[in-house]
Amino acid sequence: MFKINSAVKEPVRRLFTGGFSQMGAVTRDIDRRTYNVLQNNIDYYAEKIPEIKQFAKEIKTLNPKDLGTICDTLELSEYHAMLTSVEAAVDKAYTKSLKEKLIPQMVNASKENPEGMDLVNAVINNTDSITSKYALHVMSGGVLNDKELARQMVATSKVVPEIAKETLSGGYTMDLSKQERFMNFIKIFVQPDAQPDMIKFLFKKLIPFTDKRPEQFGIDVVDFVNSKADVEDVSARLKNLGDKFKDFDIVKFLTKEK
Repeated sequence: MFKINSAVKEPVRRLFTGGFSQMGAVTRDIDRRTYNVLQNNIDYYAEKIPEIKQFAKEIKTLNPKDLGTICDTLELSEYHAMLTSVEAAVDKAYTKSLKEKLIPQMVNASKENPEGMDLVNAVINNTDSITSKYALHVMSGGVLNDKELARQMVATSKVVPEIAKETLSGGYTMDLSKQERFMNFIKIFVQPDAQPDMIKFLFKKLIPFTDKRPEQFGIDVVDFVNSKADVEDVSARLKNLGDKFKDFDIVKFLTKEK
């Protein structure tokens, strides 16, 4: 039987304190745990998960925000909402990634590419447990340590709440279609050609504009965020559209060259 060292206190958990996990887009409170509490949490998980023990000392030297994010990542591994075989598979894949590569990648990101840790934090704070696990498993492929994508990660982190609401709303689907859609957006934004200003504009201005219109617009997200058009020109064109126009390719209009 597994036993925790009696000198190590139970961790102060943040994500599932009520025993219920909300599904879809969520809004979690900021992490108010003290540095000492977070360090104790790491001691607890190091005793519980042998693969973590070798990194415990190094983890405890990280800044408090990233230390909290790693504690959240470890807490996710404790929560098992296996409603279907699909979710059980996500849970298994996440646990495997966590033990084999995710934690050392996060430790490195905290030191060398903190923008990657900000993205992890944004995902955990704005999505349900299954989506968080699915996303972190996918991101364990190495993207967190890619410093060339730091600017895109900053921009993406700021719109994760909007991405979550756009992709995770609606009823339970018993598959991973919502999670896949969520990650499709992340992949579109966290890649070399994506323009940070356009990522922000898409969710803060373009989508809200089209949502209020009676016309049906097909927004080519890839073309829009990859466009090198000046964002001020794009904003001016959107403002000048007025109230009377027919359906048209709004992305091509907004990003056209002068």
